[in-house]
Amino acid sequence: MADVKTVLFIDDNPVDRTLIERLLTKKNFHVLLASNAKDGVNLAEEHRPDLILLDILLPGISGIEVCKGLKKKPLTSSIPVIFYTSIDTPKHLIDYVSYGAVDYVQKTTPSDVLVKQIKDILNIK
Repeated sequence: MADVKTVLFIDDNPVDRTLIERLLTKKNFHVLLASNAKDGVNLAEEHRPDLILLDILLPGISGIEVCKGLKKKPLTSSIPVIFYTSIDTPKHLIDYVSYGAVDYVQKTTPSDVLVKQIKDILNIK
């Protein structure tokens, strides 16, 4: 059996956290949850997940600032980050790469597409 990949999901919406946790757990991921930027950064540094799914609209510090900060730290700089957001700006208009993210996914994206994107980034068959 392949090793279980860990995904850290940082989102202030409890419903979204529950949905993503259930979805990814069913797909055999280990899921860490954070409801704010500070807790998310602490979990990222402590557990060094395989991937971070990060809401852009967080209270206090935005997901963009969180991502930029994580990319500056040696412990977390190599962790791929996917922005997961309710912002409906088309993907091609968001310069997510310049913030350090590897992808940008809207919350309206079908769950199977989200899982495929996560697996593709982690190179899981």
